[in-house]
Amino acid sequence: MAITTISRRDPFTDLLSLREVMGRLFDESFVRAGLAAQPDGAVAKLMPIDLYEENGSYIIRAYLPGVKAGQMEISADKNSVTITANVPEFQEEGKKESFRWLIKELGYGEVSRTISLPAAIDASKIEAVLEDGILMVTVPQSEETKPRKIAVKPK
Repeated sequence: MAITTISRRDPFTDLLSLREVMGRLFDESFVRAGLAAQPDGAVAKLMPIDLYEENGSYIIRAYLPGVKAGQMEISADKNSVTITANVPEFQEEGKKESFRWLIKELGYGEVSRTISLPAAIDASKIEAVLEDGILMVTVPQSEETKPRKIAVKPK
């Protein structure tokens, strides 16, 4: 004679929350924003920036580790600035064959970022300084777009 065990079971304990399912869907189905796989397996990332306004100028701080001044280009148009740089690949002499990558997220290669600004700029007065992997670009606003005080004359 066989003994059968009966136990209570909650059918909802095996269900995943909608948040977990959607998270898994996006993690497994799409490339995350700012990432694009390159043919050799390296990952190129978006150039992270900070942008703020100070004393009639826009200040752009761009994170460009390992990039030298000669490896980047800055161009400007009516109200936009484009920064293009070549991020070098990590290579240590003699170690290329003696190790294998476990995680490789830093990426290398050409990165480019166009920043649209809310007002017209004076491209002839743009200044850029690179220090410790941080590019600081000062972009003056055009004199035409700056607020002016207008004197009222009595009649």
